[in-house]
Amino acid sequence: MIGLTPLSIQTTYPKVQIDRQLPRVTIDQYQCFAEAGLKNAKDFTADSVSYAYSKAAEGIDTIVSEGNAMGAIETGNFNIITDTAFDSGLGQKEFNVDIIPKSRPKIEVEGHLNIEYEMGKVNFYKESMLEQKYKTTMGGLVDVKL
Repeated sequence: MIGLTPLSIQTTYPKVQIDRQLPRVTIDQYQCFAEAGLKNAKDFTADSVSYAYSKAAEGIDTIVSEGNAMGAIETGNFNIITDTAFDSGLGQKEFNVDIIPKSRPKIEVEGHLNIEYEMGKVNFYKESMLEQKYKTTMGGLVDVKL
């Protein structure tokens, strides 16, 4: 019979705690669409009102300047009516090429992952055969160290 060496094993199990919130991505493209002319009703109304005020002011300014020019006909400018008609009929148009959108969309990412862990332990204690023999025969009363 082969003598087996007794082992004493102490085990501490590992612990893992996982806390997570799934990612949530929010993309706000409002500014990009607004630059392309696609606005909500409130902003579209506000822009239309400011555009109408500016065009009304330009129209009043044009009428006043043309009236003042016609009122000053006694200065000798007899072609004022033809000049006014020519300027009104052949207005210059401006063309521009632009790239939109100029701003980037706002991207927000929410979520987290937290992992907390505690390592486990395994401790082995080996008793010699002589210690084991004396413990069993003497009833464990004798402390024998080799």
